Amino acid sequence: MIPWNWHIEVIGYLAAAANVFVFVSNTMIPLRIAAILANALFAAYFFLKGYYPLFALNAFMVPINVFRLHQMQRLISDVRQATSAAAGGEFDYEWLRPYMKPVKLPRDFTLHRKGDLSEEAYILVKGEILLREPGVTLTAGAFFGEMGLFTEENRRTATAVAATDIELLCVRYDALLELAAQNPQFGFYLMRLMMKRMQHNVELARAARETSAPPDHVTTPD
Repeated sequence: MIPWNWHIEVIGYLAAAANVFVFVSNTMIPLRIAAILANALFAAYFFLKGYYPLFALNAFMVPINVFRLHQMQRLISDVRQATSAAAGGEFDYEWLRPYMKPVKLPRDFTLHRKGDLSEEAYILVKGEILLREPGVTLTAGAFFGEMGLFTEENRRTATAVAATDIELLCVRYDALLELAAQNPQFGFYLMRLMMKRMQHNVELARAARETSAPPDHVTTPD
């Protein structure tokens, strides 16, 4: 007959294996599931061994990881819905609010200048923003400032000035990178947005050259 203590040790080894998977997992959902399993197994192991403080710690971590797993699944669902909706129109940023901070700025306030170090992206909630270099005016609902995330040394590519009193939502780049790591679909959306901005800037430059180009036929005096 196999001694009862041997069964307890098996639980301990399984808990250790689950804990190893926590540290080698590359994505958040499997990591959270492994953490829940590891905490539950460690709680059982320490309870059976009589190590009640360690049992209490791991038992306490189980519902925390379950809650975080639920948050992660909700986030992924929101990102998928938002990116799907963006294919046919404006991106829905409401789900991003928990990760952003609100800011109110007066008219003529310079949010950033071209070449400044950038750490945040913005959603324009109310008012208008003038991007001076491309000569573009942004209106409510615009997502801007993300280009600095992809530029060398994270430098701003344009000067942004408040054309009116404005209300913004700010999100730090590290939060955007975390969201992109948790859901690659959001990362692809950021890349598509960046390419769209670059194409728009090329079109503006082309239009400016065509406007300033000399006429095809120049009439000279006799």
